[in-house]
Amino acid sequence: MEKEKFESILKQINLKLRSNGSDNEWDQYTPVICEGTSTMVYLTETFGEPCFYNKLCHQLYRAKEDERFTFVVNSPGGMLDSAFMITDAIRRTQATTVCRLVGTVASAATIIALSCDELEVSDELAFMIHNYSSGMQGKGHEMKARQTFIDRELNKSFNKYYLGFLSAEEIESVIEGKDIWLNAQEVEQRWQTKSTFYSEKE
Repeated sequence: MEKEKFESILKQINLKLRSNGSDNEWDQYTPVICEGTSTMVYLTETFGEPCFYNKLCHQLYRAKEDERFTFVVNSPGGMLDSAFMITDAIRRTQATTVCRLVGTVASAATIIALSCDELEVSDELAFMIHNYSSGMQGKGHEMKARQTFIDRELNKSFNKYYLGFLSAEEIESVIEGKDIWLNAQEVEQRWQTKSTFYSEKE
């Protein structure tokens, strides 16, 4: 696990160095391709530091009602802070947001999908929801206080993003440590259920 984390960090550093000074959008950690009122966003890496998503979020914040952002997501997840930064921009934008799910969409990547206005699903999708994982350092009382805070606030976030898509019992099982894997058909069915759930609440 430590080796995988180190390799992921090293990859992010290399990509950041590669993108510095480049005007080519395809050289960026998160390619954002604009064509008129249509923007394609490729989230196909592990979610790295929030700074990799500054341009994307800026464009979402400034977008108008006639614009459309399509997120192509094929990612195992990554930093929750970065995912929350993106979902905040999605929630605040005036543009229509579409999430196109391809390959593996797991962990933090799933909340991007469930934050968009529309969902498109590839036949080969593997969609996985689970609880967070992290490492901590510090004095015992500091780690305990932080863990208590994270558990409380992330449990709220689980209900915010997954309620209607998962049942209350499924959300509780994820919080307790269960991984939930869904295929394309299951995701489409649950997306419809979620849409109906929130339509009825309105």
